[in-house]
Amino acid sequence: MTENYRDYDDGIAAIDAHYLRPGMAAIHLLAEGDKAVFIDTGTNFSIPGVMEAMRRKNLRPENIAYVIVTHVHLDHAGGAGEMVRFFPEAMLVVHPRGARHMIDPSRLVAGSLAVYGEEAFRRSYGEVVPVPAERVIEAPHEFTLELNGRKLLFLDTPGHARHHFCILDERSGGVFTGDA
Repeated sequence: MTENYRDYDDGIAAIDAHYLRPGMAAIHLLAEGDKAVFIDTGTNFSIPGVMEAMRRKNLRPENIAYVIVTHVHLDHAGGAGEMVRFFPEAMLVVHPRGARHMIDPSRLVAGSLAVYGEEAFRRSYGEVVPVPAERVIEAPHEFTLELNGRKLLFLDTPGHARHHFCILDERSGGVFTGDA
């Protein structure tokens, strides 16, 4: 593994999200043919690593079909709005309980500001950008997505958060667990 990136089998790569310290959080890139998805986004500060991973995989912004957030806590979803802006074809996939917070992140931001204060919040998360409602797909329990014939199964996994799901990639057998 390089400092910021690791390739796995089955078109899966892990990208360091650069959240608080190296190695603390990851964004996953899953590529199938000329289409790809990102699972979790980190914060807006994660975007340079995302773009580097795309370069390594020879992907262009229009190749990204979906941006998926396992839950809407800002270390996993704070960069979702910015990613959707960068990727014109991408739809954001989110738990039904979290969709409204991606469309209007003001309550997420207010809660985090109350906990961390303005300076620490901006240093950790930067600007949190809303996602246009028409680009949001709500993924309830047992929802499936196809990526060039590759099936992703979404499983409602409350516990860490009531708006949390895990994703089973049926091809690799891998499970993307967020904070579950």
